[in-house]
Amino acid sequence: MDQSLKRTRIELLVLFALYLFLLPRASMEYDMEFWRQWAVTIHRNGLAQAYNSTINYFPVYVYALWIYDLVQGTEANIIAHIYSIKALFVCFDFLPLVVLCAFRQKLLTYKIPYLFLLLNIAYVFNSMMWGQIDSIYTNLAFLAIITTLVYPVWGILLYLLALNTKQQAIEFLPIMAIVSLYSIRNLGTVIKAIIAVVVVQLLLLLPFLGSDGAGKMVSIVTNTVGLYHNLSICAFNIWYLVVPGNPYFIDARDTWFLFSYTIIGFTLFAVAAITVWLPLAKRMWQLKKDGMAMDDKTWQLLFLCTGLICLYFFYFNSQMHERYAHPIIIFFFFYGVVSKNYKLYILASIPYFLSLDKCYPDYLPITHYKIIYASRIIALWYTATVTYGSYLYYRLVRDTG
Repeated sequence: MDQSLKRTRIELLVLFALYLFLLPRASMEYDMEFWRQWAVTIHRNGLAQAYNSTINYFPVYVYALWIYDLVQGTEANIIAHIYSIKALFVCFDFLPLVVLCAFRQKLLTYKIPYLFLLLNIAYVFNSMMWGQIDSIYTNLAFLAIITTLVYPVWGILLYLLALNTKQQAIEFLPIMAIVSLYSIRNLGTVIKAIIAVVVVQLLLLLPFLGSDGAGKMVSIVTNTVGLYHNLSICAFNIWYLVVPGNPYFIDARDTWFLFSYTIIGFTLFAVAAITVWLPLAKRMWQLKKDGMAMDDKTWQLLFLCTGLICLYFFYFNSQMHERYAHPIIIFFFFYGVVSKNYKLYILASIPYFLSLDKCYPDYLPITHYKIIYASRIIALWYTATVTYGSYLYYRLVRDTG
């Protein structure tokens, strides 16, 4: 075995074991109480009845809670050990690095300094301390994008799993569209992908069909987007800079100038996202027509464009939570891997960590009234990230002609 590959496997295994050993019992109790209640509900009523309850998450996480129930075995264990479910979220923090660094593969051939990501507290805080599931859909979507370039059917299925984890995965749809267009070469692949998607989606929903779980899923999809009407829910984005007062106490449906905050935010996001998506789409379409493989510049465009779309989604839209910035970390990291420029990755990590720790102030021994934790200071950090990331992207577009 290649010695570097062996060393990588050992380092990843040791670090993973260390993180599980250090896994904090403390969590964001508001979220953890939902996991506790939902796991107990599944234990009492069975998986098939899961959606005849207050559960409003998509099937992938419901299956995760069901597996947790099987492992714990009793209601008392479920309640007492609920913090241990965070081990699953940590698994997904490691998953992309294990796939790309611990095996010989054809997905991404660059040398990846994986410890630079895994030792970043901004990357693991959400999973290890907070106890939320954003690492699952984020890293499924990341793997879906790079897998689709080589194995389109498998990549599309990974993205389907991301969509069945959390609705925020929809922000990756424009990227999945262009990488699928680039990689799919014949009608047979399209047919295989459609059949695979239909079969896997039916399998995911199968246990719930007898209890109208599918109908409840439709209700969840249509209602959770508007579950909160706050202009911003601890997402220290543009709204903390342009409106007076605290955006948490402003209704996103209120009129600002001529339109509601929601419409204005979505319009700003859509314009910004289309502006960065079009050069990537043009570049990849040209590569496909010329029968050329992905080169360094296109990889940089891909990672930077995806990270920026996720950042714009968080920065401009209303009703955002602080955790919705999570995907920017891994995509800006891999932009750094290809470009050898990690400044954007570091810049993005700072406001994301500050915002998570500000909203969960009981874990790290830091006085949170210090100026670096002021809401508008964090919003300015995000603004600097938007500005610098956009500058890098448009400079790259110019250089690629």
